[in-house]
Amino acid sequence: MKRHFLLLPLTLLSLSLASCGMQQSSVDEDSSYRAKSSASAQKSYAADIAAETNAAAEAGNASESSSSDSLAALAQSAKEGQKLITTESLDLETRDLDSFLKELNAATADAGGYFENSSINGSSYDSIDTARSANFTARIPEDKLSAYVERLKKNSNVLSENSYVQDVTLDYTDTESRKHALTAERDRLYELLAQANSTDAIISIQQRIGEIDSQLDSYESQLRRYDNSVSYATVNLSLSEVREYRVAETDSFLSRVKTGFKNSLYFGFSVCTTLLVLLLGLSPIWIPVLILILVLLHFRKKHRAKAEAARQAAADAREAERRAKRDAEAAKSTAATESAASGDTPDADAK
Repeated sequence: MKRHFLLLPLTLLSLSLASCGMQQSSVDEDSSYRAKSSASAQKSYAADIAAETNAAAEAGNASESSSSDSLAALAQSAKEGQKLITTESLDLETRDLDSFLKELNAATADAGGYFENSSINGSSYDSIDTARSANFTARIPEDKLSAYVERLKKNSNVLSENSYVQDVTLDYTDTESRKHALTAERDRLYELLAQANSTDAIISIQQRIGEIDSQLDSYESQLRRYDNSVSYATVNLSLSEVREYRVAETDSFLSRVKTGFKNSLYFGFSVCTTLLVLLLGLSPIWIPVLILILVLLHFRKKHRAKAEAARQAAADAREAERRAKRDAEAAKSTAATESAASGDTPDADAK
């Protein structure tokens, strides 16, 4: 018993020194873990591929159909052993954004996916400079990604399509190796904790177990993120609502001219519609102003008519006065002429 009692503190002391050394050389440990896990992963993949290759070579002496089946099985097994994160980016055009959004929601639900984020900009494509557009980030199960993308492409015009695959197999294996090593260390510490008799030893072991539990939680969370990213592909969608689809450079000259003519007509119609909407929208301002201008013009015309009538009456009065004056002068002259004529006749008789 005394020997066991002496060996227990020495064991605890060696464990505490080892834990301190592990904390001080965490960077070296990380690099060594990564190198070991990478080497082991590469060796395992090389062994798997070599085994599958040998199996395919042995099956090559069989019929042609069995050879193609073995090659397909080889590709499938190699793909299953990898951890691949797929990201798909699509830039699409649609003539009816509302109908396409319904189709998009139905396709996402049928594939068992979901939307991480979405945004819709603009109100209507009838305006001159603001057309409706939308952006989505969807998460789709990896095995249904191809059917999902093809379904979207059938109901739209594809402007661009990009696919990116990230291989995280080594990182995943590295994280799993760390997790297994820490789990084994924790199991050993639990065994020592059951045999510990001193308070200091118990506290030291429990402290180390708490540190390991925290690191294990971090690794498990990282593995769950990897699993989610591998199981569900990310699809980035960029949608634009247009009157007419853009013409590819490979289309004929007449087709491109026809499309350009249609776009010009749509642009002219859009300009007229926008001006009409602007005119009707400003009607509470210009209608009262127009009424006020018409009233002012009416009163001005009426005042001008009165002034013209007054001027005409004054002119008529002056003309009548001049005429009366001329008539008076003419009458006076006639009277004078008659009196002169009557005065000359008696003198002639007297002579």
